Amino acid sequence: MQVSSAKVAEYVAATKGDCERWIDHAPPSYAGALLFVVAPEFLSRDDVVEYTRVLIHADQKFTWRGPVPVGAQIEVAGQITRVRSRGSISFVTFEATVATAEGALIESTSTFLLGAEPAAEPGNRSEPPVGTGPAWDPSWGSTSSDTSTPVTRGASRIDLVRYAAASGDFNPIHFDHDAARRAGVDGIVVHGLLMTAWMLDYAAATTDRPDPLVAAKIRYRDPLYPAEAALLSGSLREPTAEGATEVDMELVAGKRRLVTAQVTVRR
Repeated sequence: MQVSSAKVAEYVAATKGDCERWIDHAPPSYAGALLFVVAPEFLSRDDVVEYTRVLIHADQKFTWRGPVPVGAQIEVAGQITRVRSRGSISFVTFEATVATAEGALIESTSTFLLGAEPAAEPGNRSEPPVGTGPAWDPSWGSTSSDTSTPVTRGASRIDLVRYAAASGDFNPIHFDHDAARRAGVDGIVVHGLLMTAWMLDYAAATTDRPDPLVAAKIRYRDPLYPAEAALLSGSLREPTAEGATEVDMELVAGKRRLVTAQVTVRR
């Protein structure tokens, strides 16, 4: 497949990324959209689909070997590498690779929780109006962003539909209230990879390289709901021996830690 300039622009708009920066190359977070080139094939298999009543993205790892140029011809491949069961829930490890003829560009490892029945009876949140979302703090246009200063992030219900269209992640818990409750959550929730995109884009803003990130480890801890405001911040570690900088990041809503991440930034 070809990395389309139109699809990259659609993705950057859906994640509210820096549209002036990501023209010649896709942002690092585009790895999430490329993951969903192959993940739906696994999730829709006849021997899997009955176990996707509960479908939760538990954690995610990305490694970037180089930038993804717009117009490049790439191949995306994925495979199940491990399945563990705990009661009625299965922990599935899914690995994917994005490569050109010259070699790998992105390697990813996803852990999905699958189950035929929800673990508990959910609550029943009322959904906000479709276009209601929190006001964002500005963050783009600078390569010296201070990740220790929290910024506000969040999404409306229409933002989630736009992200689904741009990324290929059409898990109904992100747009269908009844389906979300059947899966064991209180209502529609924000995509884990959309929250990841906010975090990776914020880390990438600290450098102007076309290949700003080396690696990321993300853990999804608690759901974010539409129109709910969350604070994104990070703390820098000492530079690595290779000259990269590690950033510990978190996304929180009130006292709830929603997502934590360790991101390695090239300098």
